[in-house]
Amino acid sequence: MKEQDLEKKLKRALHQPYTIANEKHFENTILLVKEKACQKKKRERISFSRFLIMQTKYIGWKIWSVQGIFLLLISYLLTCFYDYRESPQFVAKLLFCLSILLFMTALPFIYRSVHYQMQEIEAATRFSSVKLLMAKLIIIGIGDVFMMSGIFFTTIVKTSLQADCIILYLCFPFLLVSSGCLFMLGHFTPKHFLTGSIGLCLFFMIIIPGILGQYEVLFQQSFSVRWLVVCVLLVSFCIQQFHYIIYHSSYTEMQIA
Repeated sequence: MKEQDLEKKLKRALHQPYTIANEKHFENTILLVKEKACQKKKRERISFSRFLIMQTKYIGWKIWSVQGIFLLLISYLLTCFYDYRESPQFVAKLLFCLSILLFMTALPFIYRSVHYQMQEIEAATRFSSVKLLMAKLIIIGIGDVFMMSGIFFTTIVKTSLQADCIILYLCFPFLLVSSGCLFMLGHFTPKHFLTGSIGLCLFFMIIIPGILGQYEVLFQQSFSVRWLVVCVLLVSFCIQQFHYIIYHSSYTEMQIA
């Protein structure tokens, strides 16, 4: 068959009206396509709790492994400082610093998306950057609760410090730096947040005990009602900052900036 004859046949075939061989099958096909399209639109939405479990499998073990190593280190330190374990003031200062160090273990995990330049990809995913941040903070918070409990029982066993004093010198500095860092997380860019958070933690961990160390009465406190009120106020401030980050802060835009 010549090329010209083939072209003529193709043109005639293209201009011929299309006839449906089986009208019923054609209608069924249309219905099936519409059903599949509706199913795609109504795909199952992942709840935040399920998303949190997924994130726990992905990053939870990394965070909790670091915190577990930190707990072993604390137990080792309390064993090494045998001569000072009977000094309540020394143990109180040590707990004051360790609770801040515990919080600092979370900073690399909060900042890692910026460090590896993944913030734009996270912003374009199905879950927003804010939800991913909340999942990270919840996972870190769960680890912190277990860590604080572990430090509490380790200190009870290895030192002579009273239980109420241990609670005070663990909770107060931890809540203090948490409130400050959450404020910076909601109002600062990620780079400024990391710098500010490290500076704040180092200030409370090194400068404050160094300057106020001469006032031994500050490290002879017990968990009284006034300290309870202070801790409740700090918890309230942390909750307020959580709310601000979720509903009012432009966290996604600050990440990409």
